[in-house]
Amino acid sequence: MEDVLEFKGRVVNYRYRNEENGFAIATMEVQEVLEGNPKYTQYGDLVFKGNFDLMVNTTYIIKGKFAEDPKFGPQYVFMFSKREKPIEDMGVTDFKKLLEELMPHVGELINDAYDDPRQIFEDNDMEKLIQIKGVGPKNASKILARVESQKDFGPAYVAFGKWGFTMSTTRKIVRAKKSVEAAIKTLNKNPYDLMDIGGIGFKTIDAKALKMGFAANDPRRVHAFIKDYFDNLEMSGSSWITPDDLTKYLHKEIFDCDVIETMTWIKDSEDFVVFKRDGETRIAPKYLYNAEQTVADDLVRILNGKATLELKDIDDSIKRTEEAQGFEYSPKQLEGIKTMLDSKVVLLRGVAGSGKSSTINAVVKVFKHNHLSIASCALSGKAADNLSQITGMRGSTIHRLLKATPEGMGYHKKNQLPFDVVILDEVSMVDIKLFESLVEALPDHARFIMIGDSAQLDSIGVGVMRDIVNANVVPVVTLNEIHRQAKESAIVTHSLTYRVGKLPNVSPKDSWKMVGGKRDLGYVFEEDESRLFDATYKVFKSLLQDNPISDVQIITPTTSNCLKINRVAQQIANPDDGVKESYEVYPGKEYGYVLREGDKVLNTANDYKTVSAKNESTILPIFNGNTGTIEKINVEKNNDGKISDVEMIINFDGVGRVLVRKATVKNIQLGYAMTVHKSQGSTIPNVIVMLPYQYMLNSRELLYTAMTRSSNKCFILTSMRTLKATVNKTSETVHHSNLASMLKEVSAE
Repeated sequence: MEDVLEFKGRVVNYRYRNEENGFAIATMEVQEVLEGNPKYTQYGDLVFKGNFDLMVNTTYIIKGKFAEDPKFGPQYVFMFSKREKPIEDMGVTDFKKLLEELMPHVGELINDAYDDPRQIFEDNDMEKLIQIKGVGPKNASKILARVESQKDFGPAYVAFGKWGFTMSTTRKIVRAKKSVEAAIKTLNKNPYDLMDIGGIGFKTIDAKALKMGFAANDPRRVHAFIKDYFDNLEMSGSSWITPDDLTKYLHKEIFDCDVIETMTWIKDSEDFVVFKRDGETRIAPKYLYNAEQTVADDLVRILNGKATLELKDIDDSIKRTEEAQGFEYSPKQLEGIKTMLDSKVVLLRGVAGSGKSSTINAVVKVFKHNHLSIASCALSGKAADNLSQITGMRGSTIHRLLKATPEGMGYHKKNQLPFDVVILDEVSMVDIKLFESLVEALPDHARFIMIGDSAQLDSIGVGVMRDIVNANVVPVVTLNEIHRQAKESAIVTHSLTYRVGKLPNVSPKDSWKMVGGKRDLGYVFEEDESRLFDATYKVFKSLLQDNPISDVQIITPTTSNCLKINRVAQQIANPDDGVKESYEVYPGKEYGYVLREGDKVLNTANDYKTVSAKNESTILPIFNGNTGTIEKINVEKNNDGKISDVEMIINFDGVGRVLVRKATVKNIQLGYAMTVHKSQGSTIPNVIVMLPYQYMLNSRELLYTAMTRSSNKCFILTSMRTLKATVNKTSETVHHSNLASMLKEVSAE
């Protein structure tokens, strides 16, 4: 290929470098031509342009494709490079020398701190870098990126480029597989094995593999298809399927599938369990089967464990609580309180307005009177904060309670939580895997109280609440009587009416009116649903006149509507004033948005490496669903005015003030509007439910969940047609799980 030049040489100097996107233009010196004929500018320079970060005066094998620039003349577009001596092959001495060449001062600090720093960069271990005095989190991420830029990704770019992978995705794959050779080996042997890398799913790999000539019934494809099927099965709430049902599905979805070979592979695989239960053969992913068994074992272990001490002065404590709150408990509540105090493990469930909060308050008061140590937690930060208001103690997310890190939980089976009582709110939201981590960390003597509302949407993933109820092993306290005070609330009465599939006495004539004895529920009916957006902004703007933004939340079923609403809501709640710093995420993309100081935001991914804004040596993880407010944005720019780095201080509810770096800013979204699923577990004073027609998503459970997020006022914006269709549809499905039967078996042993 005469247009391709490959040579041994070095960078003489950089003519241009963009730190933000890695684009560079450099003058090269040729030491030895390996392929092609160099084409020089009229000044005798060999010019390369593209995304590369090569050290000056260091020898590389460099490859590029010729491209005549109409303005600047002969140039080469960078294809790949590799060091004459790759980083991966360097001994300790050479690697230390490289660090000091790359970063003279910092390299010395690293070399002084560690005898062999190679493993730090192989594992991308930011925490070990942070431990070095003079290296903060901000510098640590830059150091890792700088060393990575010197790795020889060239062969990977070529191999993965043929499959249509971008350079950034290729680097991500190489990092995950630890080396270029391992990544290419995986691609050649079984590209579907790349599915275990975050962000690369079955659909992505499958489309590329079929395009590259893979047969539809290739065993590698079939095996990956099955793994993906079980992932989706888990997300829908089930942990197993029968062989007959799986066989039917394979025949339907994969042409000429060898079902016998596939079933043999499943039986022999370490990833699946084939077992008999309740009179039928089942197939389950091993990790889910083991998680369900662990949960069953641990719940029974705690249930049968001996409490640290006998509770005293129960009646007096309850009486004092009644006097303080100004009303007496109902007989059903008193019965529930007694059950909760007598049981080591108990589930308290009830719909909105049934008195769960006041009931748990009495139980907590008894525990406090008896000097028991108590921890309260929930899946989301908002739910944890809500529980704090009831217990009078600071709550936390489950992840934070267990001291979650990328390596696992700080509290676990061999290092259990130091509490006498653990209270878990919104148990209906928690999936089996996280629940397993929590119950494993509970000591034998602990009391475990779960609180939930089975009328809400199900959890994403295999849940636990339904099975705990159905097993009849753990005591369940059910509150189903709506309190007199709650009956005055239209939020409560209407949501419960919707929940059973009926319409309350409401019609379009109630549009723009507040209903109920407390006048806490408003309706806006727009038969032309395109007008719902403007109506939403009108209600939002009105509520902000008397409420802080933290007390107002828009909830809608789809992420696409959230994006659209958030852009306008931001202009209403936190407009650009020319003073507040801002940063654009995904600039130029239709899904792009601007983050500004003062914005209400939502975190959408677990990040175990964020640090405290107060003390950068303190790791302060944030998790998917955490909400907060941007307090500060620091933007660094190059001499050419382009952004080179960004750092944000965000105050997350239930977490605190953390630093968010440029690499993870894309996980931070505007939070003025969020989906109903994201809102689960939250309680916000004022809620706007924007409900356009969505056949797949809308259901009575979704509407009930959205409405009951509100503690003060709720506004439903929809059309009468959509409201009726929503109430007539249920999202309840049959979930296949093992926990209930496992609980029965373990308790009978």
